[in-house]
Amino acid sequence: MLKKSMMVFPNSTDNAFHVDGDVEIVEATYEHAEYLQNHLRSPDVRECMIHGATPWRALRYPIMRKDAVTFTALHKNTPACMFGVVPIYDDSEMKTGTIWLLGTDEIDKHPRKFLRASKNMLQYFCDRWDVVENVVPIDHIATLQWLNWLGFLFCDEPTTVNGFECVRFVRCAPHVEMPFQ
Repeated sequence: MLKKSMMVFPNSTDNAFHVDGDVEIVEATYEHAEYLQNHLRSPDVRECMIHGATPWRALRYPIMRKDAVTFTALHKNTPACMFGVVPIYDDSEMKTGTIWLLGTDEIDKHPRKFLRASKNMLQYFCDRWDVVENVVPIDHIATLQWLNWLGFLFCDEPTTVNGFECVRFVRCAPHVEMPFQ
């Protein structure tokens, strides 16, 4: 059962954070991570490896963090992706987190549902964090296009993560003014 404090998203139910037809967004579980670790898209597995993590570790870590917010999107009751925000920095002045998503090919099979849900979930996260950010491999063009569509800003200079060129992306809440370096 979801905590009442989490039920502020449209179309919430007692068992789901959000329901839209055959798509449900629910709190992530270890069972979701277990399923997803063997069904991730190739680019998502590659991102895990670039960061020095197995898919199992990358999916499980946010669930273990009590201060992280981690959801699973289910399509017809099967996990399609896990996503969330893991806090980096939180003080009275600025709340910053690493935003992430790892998914299956179901995302690509149902792009409209995914795009609609991702836009709403990003707004949910941006209402709760001052800054959300992460890095993505510079050659993951589809991911970069999606992040651009969501309104993220990109650093001009690539960064290297374990020998791979990546680009940093950031989205700030409207009240935050921050130089982007």
